Amino acid sequence: MAEQSSLVDPELAPLVAEASSVDTPRTRLTQLSRHKAPEVRAAAAANPRLVTNVLTRLAKDEDKRVRAAVAANEVTSAMALEELAFDEDWIVRAATAHNPAADDFVLGELVRDDDVRVKIAAAASRGLSLKDLDRVSEDDDARVRAAAAANPGASEDVLSRLSEDREWQIRAGVGANPAAAMVLLRTLATDEDWRVRAAVAANPSTPAEVLAALALDGDEGVRSAALRPGS
Repeated sequence: MAEQSSLVDPELAPLVAEASSVDTPRTRLTQLSRHKAPEVRAAAAANPRLVTNVLTRLAKDEDKRVRAAVAANEVTSAMALEELAFDEDWIVRAATAHNPAADDFVLGELVRDDDVRVKIAAAASRGLSLKDLDRVSEDDDARVRAAAAANPGASEDVLSRLSEDREWQIRAGVGANPAAAMVLLRTLATDEDWRVRAAVAANPSTPAEVLAALALDGDEGVRSAALRPGS
């Protein structure tokens, strides 16, 4: 939150820092959650020590920054997250999709959002159901498919299909996915696009023999990825 403090009114910076601190007593956080400045309320809303009923109140705040902070807070109640999933502002809905506490119902709604930025965030969530992951893996937007390809929760069937996608970004997402099967990683290690091969080389799940072959790749970027420390 130090970066946030540097962007607000210098007079508010101490209050933003106090509202952001996990050492601030809950009674004081509740007081700060009612401050007239949205920057202070947003800082309090992002604090994991803020009590649930206060977060629920802030989920209805007039300022989207405050609602987005509530949406991103992992201690926000499931009921509040469900409400925020239908917020009028895409930033709030995207923050909800990024929240690890969002359940599969909420994520299922967000992955059907009209705003592609929200769909991408939901498609990347590990909490997304296999059924919804399967559906978004066939989305018309390559950015959504790429998010699904990189999702560690994707099924073997989904990753296998996406590994043959016409867009290199999607194949690279599979190549970088630690859940990708060895057979897919071996196949993608010979992909025609160097960026896909580099993704495989950077994947911690890539077998040693595949890394050894990639270390001799004709592209410098691939070789560098394969020879990374710890590979």
